[in-house]
Amino acid sequence: METGVVFQSRVLFSEPWEARFAISALTGILILATLLLRLNHQRPNNVYDPQRAWLRAGIFFSSCFLISLAAGVVPMLQSSPVIRPDQLSDPIWWTATIALMVVITIGYGQVWRKGTVHHGRALFVIPLLCFGILWGLATGAVLLSIWSILEKTGFGPFFATAGTFLIGGSLNGLWHAKYWDSRVSPDHNVLETNKRKVLLAHFPNLIFSLLHLAVFSNPFVFLLGQVLALTISTYVMHFPPFWGPNSAMVPQHNPEGRPRAEIANA
Repeated sequence: METGVVFQSRVLFSEPWEARFAISALTGILILATLLLRLNHQRPNNVYDPQRAWLRAGIFFSSCFLISLAAGVVPMLQSSPVIRPDQLSDPIWWTATIALMVVITIGYGQVWRKGTVHHGRALFVIPLLCFGILWGLATGAVLLSIWSILEKTGFGPFFATAGTFLIGGSLNGLWHAKYWDSRVSPDHNVLETNKRKVLLAHFPNLIFSLLHLAVFSNPFVFLLGQVLALTISTYVMHFPPFWGPNSAMVPQHNPEGRPRAEIANA
């Protein structure tokens, strides 16, 4: 078991690939933003359509990866082993890692699923998996970026844990309430279950993932947990593909969702 510094201080763009990474991400953002502006000009603002949702998500993902590059997360991941040799032979690490994945699976596969509806949307597994994996990597990278910044204060890993939970959790909650759950995610929330989903799915995921990071200093496990959580979420809500009849525009939905009675009568 090792509790130590996860992200070392380094000079940005000290390796040639980092500039190429940044240019690629910025180019992607520019292309996606241009396509999004074109569709915004052609379509009304008071509707939800998956084509614009995918473009918005792509801009978000690319921005997250840029932030994580600047924070030193991407370079550290690129140069570090996924699992250190001492962890492979550590039964405590294996037990804690498996327990973390079980907590996340139950939280999102059971608790979150019971408060989520897909409203009859068709299931397209391949694009759904691609979206969930990118969503998990991007969200995890931003949370690790917050951790990296707080870690550099020198107050230790548990300060970074508490700070990332408070700052990252608050920002993520606001982001979902004000934008993501209406402009990117399709209608999926059951109004009465939102607090339960936060308390029994989102909070345990973030708390135990950050504690695992603090104790074992392995950011890859943290990323894996976020990928698992958000891929399950994407699957449960039947996130639509960006093509065909399933990409048709529908009335803009409330990000908090609908009451259970209204859903049952729809």
